[in-house]
Amino acid sequence: MAKKEEIRQEILKKRLDISPVEWQNGTESITKEVTAHAWFREATDIYCYVDCRKEAGTKLIIEEAWRLGKTVWVPRTAGEEMDFYEIHSFTELSRGCFGVLEPEGTTAADGSDGLMIMPGVVFDEHRGRLGYGKGYYDRYLGKHPGLHTIAAAFDLQIVDEVPQEDEDVRPQLIITETRTI
Repeated sequence: MAKKEEIRQEILKKRLDISPVEWQNGTESITKEVTAHAWFREATDIYCYVDCRKEAGTKLIIEEAWRLGKTVWVPRTAGEEMDFYEIHSFTELSRGCFGVLEPEGTTAADGSDGLMIMPGVVFDEHRGRLGYGKGYYDRYLGKHPGLHTIAAAFDLQIVDEVPQEDEDVRPQLIITETRTI
């Protein structure tokens, strides 16, 4: 467990050190690849985190989904659970748990079909993933196996190997600013 936390803290520090120009350029490259992918093009429902703390940016992905007439769902946590709620505008978000922008909706998505754009802190070449340590995405995706999953990340978040537990859910793809894993 200590190893996971050490890796997590090391990569979080590196990510926070990204310059605004590197962040913007990386985000634009990731957005281009995600929105060109067949899973994005074919999905009617897009489940997507709202970036914070220099995560790979998602606002452009969300805007493209709206432009294409897709339904956009973003997460809100309550205790140990996370559900996704539809938004039509960024003005429908307010600071929630952990300082993350969350939706105010009342009807949760059924999670049966669509594309999940998921965050993470650290990833490896085998699509192993470390999140922030609360297991929200692992639990949600465990209950909603019909969703395609793409993790958006910067190259600096990819390491040789991430310690994994049986309940950890690997994204089907990881898209960085330079490659798809």
